[in-house]
Amino acid sequence: MNAVMPKMPLSGLILILAFFTQAAESATVIDNFATRQSTTNTVNGPVNVSGSDLSNLQRTLNSSPTPGGTTRIFVEDGLLTVGNSSNSTGTASIFYNFAAVDFTTFANAILLTTESSDASYQIQMIANGTSLLSFQNLTSVAIGSPSTIRFDFSQFSNPAAFKNLNSLELKLRGTHAAWDADFSQLSTVPEPSVTALLIIGALGIVGGKRQKLVAA
Repeated sequence: MNAVMPKMPLSGLILILAFFTQAAESATVIDNFATRQSTTNTVNGPVNVSGSDLSNLQRTLNSSPTPGGTTRIFVEDGLLTVGNSSNSTGTASIFYNFAAVDFTTFANAILLTTESSDASYQIQMIANGTSLLSFQNLTSVAIGSPSTIRFDFSQFSNPAAFKNLNSLELKLRGTHAAWDADFSQLSTVPEPSVTALLIIGALGIVGGKRQKLVAA
């Protein structure tokens, strides 16, 4: 006599899919901006950063103002804050070095969230000192309406640099003087194919069980 297996409820299927999807979509944190650091018109660092998923991560800040002006960078309480005085359109640089890792095994893009920006601004990224993401023009962001920016590895001049990455630099500058902005967690996003494969696998398991029930 064939054993009868209980039918899996829809809620069970949803829980399985949620579990696999959450596991696949967990971000790799580069910097959660919890380790305090600041500089004004000069260089500060390297500083060892805690709360990162990367090994031996160090961060160096470099604020380069327009002559006669002020450019400042603060990292505190989960926020990266950059700003220029009313007579500066300087550049804020955040440089990371860490133990070499193949980013392509777990990600295909970098995410940075702008919590607020009182004017339009530009951002550039440099991987391993040579692979460039050209300056991107971004719009102002109202307080309370954060905007997450995605930078695909394919946008860089040499995407292969992410196969053995040991440094990453962000350069931020306002398009007008007196610019101020806050940014939150810098992280990676996983390959979409990983999520898809895990969900398909979960569906296959459930589907196989239901086929056995029908055959019985």
